[in-house]
Amino acid sequence: MKQNISSPPLTEDEYRLCVRVAKLYYDADMTQDEIGKRLGYSRVKIHRILRQAREAGILEVRIHTPPEYFFDLENDLTLKYNLKDALVVMEEAPGQPNYLALARGACTWLNTHLVPGTRIGLGLGRTISHLPMVFTSNGSFQVTFTEIVGAASDYGSGISKYNAASKLAELSGGQAEFFYAPTFVSNKSLKEQLLAEPSIQASLERARTCQIVLQSVGPVDDSALLLLHKYITIEDLKVLHQKGAVGDALGHYFDIHGNHIPFLTDDRMIGLDLPDLLTIPWSVLIAGGIEKVKAIHGALLGKYFNVLVTDRQTAQLLMEVSD
Repeated sequence: MKQNISSPPLTEDEYRLCVRVAKLYYDADMTQDEIGKRLGYSRVKIHRILRQAREAGILEVRIHTPPEYFFDLENDLTLKYNLKDALVVMEEAPGQPNYLALARGACTWLNTHLVPGTRIGLGLGRTISHLPMVFTSNGSFQVTFTEIVGAASDYGSGISKYNAASKLAELSGGQAEFFYAPTFVSNKSLKEQLLAEPSIQASLERARTCQIVLQSVGPVDDSALLLLHKYITIEDLKVLHQKGAVGDALGHYFDIHGNHIPFLTDDRMIGLDLPDLLTIPWSVLIAGGIEKVKAIHGALLGKYFNVLVTDRQTAQLLMEVSD
């Protein structure tokens, strides 16, 4: 009678009962209720016998997964960062290949959560802009894709060119809602005036009622979109480094622990802010690359996101980062 040495010894009767219950449950496909009725035990008793069989080494449950999936790594991430979900894809070459890999992973996750009536908020960024390139759906969904930051300014060269709402709405058979306001304004006073406008208030309210938000984060380096599109300067980056900033979400900066770092962009970006992300049921961070590890780590510690879509290499590095 082979038993797990760490479990209490079983009598021969207990051993035989464990084997019989396990065979009825796994070989005969009987429910715990059906087994209980046949053997004269309650369902709770049958559940305890199955657990006892596992602890004694009589019963082993193995889960076989294809090598291209990373379920263990995803589970580790959810436990470390207390996430609702995580999806890990194989990393590709930096730049567009990795953006497309992350976008495919995000679309895979999104397709399992598309139900009629869902409002999906979209931020602006390079990763988000690749979603329409790889999005496919099995039919039409009565869903709405909503811009969560102003996207009405400078479509030719500004950050708003990364908008994806209308394309995704067309591909899914849904509809798009637009945020007719500048992404970035010149001063705090102008932002306050714009926020007083009923149309902009309505756009913000729509964004805040999203069930899902898809967004990336930016690093504090010379690849940052806000720098490339001249919303901040190299001198601003130096100041942010001095303040301990490691990344931004929607133009709002945070440190390695997720603490918000006040900066001039807070008074100039029009759209959702960090506290708003805390209230979204499914706040999905889509980001990868070595340069974004600290930004992702800080964003997750700040609880701004409760779902992560990333690549394998980034996921492994995140698991090595200490809190």
